[in-house]
Amino acid sequence: MKKLIYSLLLLFPLSGNAQCNGTEPPVNLGNDTVLCPGQSLVLNAPTGFDYFQWSTGAFSNQLNVTIPGTYGVAAGIVGGNLIQNGNFQNGTTAVANNFTSSYIPGTGGSWGLLSNPGQYAVSTAPSLVHNNFLNCGDHTTGNGNMYIANGASTPNTIAWSQTVTVIPNTDYVFSFWQMNVLNAVETSNLQLYINSVPISAILPTSTSGCVWQENMGYWSSGTSTQAVLSIVNQSTLSSGNDFAIDDIFFAPVCIVEDSIVVAYDTTQVNAGPDITFCANESETIVASANDVIMSWQWSTGVPSLIFTPVASGTYTVSGISANGCVSTDDVQVTVIPINWAIDTIIMGQATCGSNDGYVSAITSGTFTDPPSYTWTGPGNPSPNFINASVWTDLFPGWYYLSIESNGCVVYDSIQVTPANPPVASVSASPSSGTYPLTVVLENNSQNATNYVWNFGNGNTLNTTDLQSQTQTYDTTGVYTVMLVANFANCSDTAYITIVVNDPPVIPPVVPVDISAPNVLTPNNDGINDVFLLNMLNIKEVELTILNRWGNLIYSGTGMNASWDGKTQDGLPAGEGVYFYMYSATGMQNESFEGHGFVHLIR
Repeated sequence: MKKLIYSLLLLFPLSGNAQCNGTEPPVNLGNDTVLCPGQSLVLNAPTGFDYFQWSTGAFSNQLNVTIPGTYGVAAGIVGGNLIQNGNFQNGTTAVANNFTSSYIPGTGGSWGLLSNPGQYAVSTAPSLVHNNFLNCGDHTTGNGNMYIANGASTPNTIAWSQTVTVIPNTDYVFSFWQMNVLNAVETSNLQLYINSVPISAILPTSTSGCVWQENMGYWSSGTSTQAVLSIVNQSTLSSGNDFAIDDIFFAPVCIVEDSIVVAYDTTQVNAGPDITFCANESETIVASANDVIMSWQWSTGVPSLIFTPVASGTYTVSGISANGCVSTDDVQVTVIPINWAIDTIIMGQATCGSNDGYVSAITSGTFTDPPSYTWTGPGNPSPNFINASVWTDLFPGWYYLSIESNGCVVYDSIQVTPANPPVASVSASPSSGTYPLTVVLENNSQNATNYVWNFGNGNTLNTTDLQSQTQTYDTTGVYTVMLVANFANCSDTAYITIVVNDPPVIPPVVPVDISAPNVLTPNNDGINDVFLLNMLNIKEVELTILNRWGNLIYSGTGMNASWDGKTQDGLPAGEGVYFYMYSATGMQNESFEGHGFVHLIR
């Protein structure tokens, strides 16, 4: 935390030396923090100190923070006052009150004891030492002594001074109370000095008389063992410049300080501008923010910054910032109702090559404003604007309608079909095979007078008859044949796919053979010790052994599947005849099965 120096406005004299020794309560305002708008933070300084001075000027041990800023506190423990007779109760002379001064005691005159500038007196009221001075009480009790001066016009004049013994490397506070003894704008300018060095700013006395002000400074002794304390008048005025001082205080002080930076989250969300749209349209609202938002929520429950409204109303978006603060914004949505609709569109067919078709729109509901019709399509002329519900003298094709009323538009379309349209149709024989593949293509079209062929192999043809066409496809591939049948300005298109494959590859015949021994003698003599199939060009095999009652004795897979004459429990099987079965796969994925008998002899 940064170290702060504060003016100390409240002092409570204690006995003893208040030099910090490490036993003072720690002052910790906590870590720098960020608050949400509207939140406040109570800062607490610990008890056990004589005074508290906050950077805001507050003096209690608590501070309620409601705006951003850097807040610091100085907590102090003050020792006893080292000034002798700082309240001037010992009499009316400097010697009696243990001070020296560049001013001289009052010599009297026509205005009283302090008729002349550069003189002082100790009295209970300024009016007692000068006829024009006010009748003011002292600062301590209101009826005790005070130091009163008719200020000199010479700057840097020591009004009061006293020398005290100090402890090296100790902090001290030096203060006194000052007062203007006249209601005059010509004030005295008083300043604190220690060892001829100013330790406070110049503080003018109040322009209102009898108002006591505290003037103070803060000083660290360093290597010094003595402090020459001085109150200096810096005023150069010969008129006015009359003052009183009282309750001079100088004491060691222990100040413990800390500060904290309190910031407020400045995140703001923006729901976007108010929008108006028609009921048959869709509008999307996209919220934004001036900082990173951890989560979004609309008043409808949508957990996203994007929202699509469907009804009029006020919608609120909430965004939670990285600091956990919630910021909101509203957007007004107006949905213009559409109380009418395009009920249906009807059309009249057109003859191919002629413009004898028509379209007509039928609406339902009530228009708020008179409707405006806009038709477009391949009409004559086209595109066109026809502000009517019917459009006639049309060629075949698609026609598009938009109707606008009260700023809202509804769309629809319809196709004017030809009365006698051509129908394209094609078939192929064969439609697939190996190359070279010769295909006969039949033209089965109707109502057409012209035919355009694209055979997919680079060949094309334009003809006026239905004669079949023959094409040969010499390479592997998938070919798309297209036939366009035309009549006047009408046409239709048909497609058929021809698939051409490579000729099949006939693999060579691989001989396969499986045989089995008929005797098993597991006596470890190296002859027929295991039952193993003899295989040629076999890649997979499964072997099963059963006893005469059909019980499973052995089952194995793999090229090394073999029976050693034992049961599944690992016990020697008894002598006798056993039944074997096998299934196998050849090198060309042929499947084989077989069975037989083997005689177990021990």
